[in-house]
Amino acid sequence: MVDAVSHISASTGYDFTLWQSLLGAPVGTLGVSAMVRDYGDYTDEVARLYAEDEAWVAKVDASGAHMAGNPEDSLWNIVHAVGDMSEVPNVVSNIMWQMNPAEVAPSVAWAIELAAYSNGIGGAPVSVSFSQWGLPNYIRLLWGYESVAAFDVASTAVQGDPGLGERLAATAEIGVPRDMQSGVMRRIL
Repeated sequence: MVDAVSHISASTGYDFTLWQSLLGAPVGTLGVSAMVRDYGDYTDEVARLYAEDEAWVAKVDASGAHMAGNPEDSLWNIVHAVGDMSEVPNVVSNIMWQMNPAEVAPSVAWAIELAAYSNGIGGAPVSVSFSQWGLPNYIRLLWGYESVAAFDVASTAVQGDPGLGERLAATAEIGVPRDMQSGVMRRIL
C-alpha cells in the first residue's frame, strides 16, 4: 500500500496521505486521503493513471490482495476550521455522524460551536466537514495533532471539562444521529 500511495503522489499533482487506524476502525486498518480542490480534475487525473500507467495498475492490484474488503470512498466539503491545519498533521481524531436531512443544518451549526469550544480548551486545530457523497448527510469533526501524546493531552482536557457535557446535552434539541463513528489515526506516509 505504501508503494501505491507513493506512486500516485509522485505521478499526480496531489499529495496523498496514508493513515493507520489506532482506535475506532479495526486496529491496523489503512486509509488514504488527499486534499482535492476540484473533484472533476482529480477524477480525470486518476482515470489518466489507470489508462496510461501500467505500474500504477499493478500496484493497485497488488494492494487489493491485502484488503479485507472493497475500499470505500467519500467526498467531504470543509465548511469551517479553527486553528491552523495548513499542514497534514501526524495524528488525527475524528467524530462523524449521520443526521436526517432536516437535522443537518442545526447539526453543522452545533459542530461549528463545538469546534471553537474544543479548540479553546484543548488547543488542537479542528475542521468541520459535511458529506453528501459516499456518506450522505454526515457531519465530521476532525482534529489534528503533532503526536499521539498531544492527542491524549488535548482530548483529556476537553473530555474533563464540564462544558462538554452541556454541549452534548444540547444535541437533544437537534435530533438523534442515525449513525455515529469515531477514531484516531496516525500518518504513516
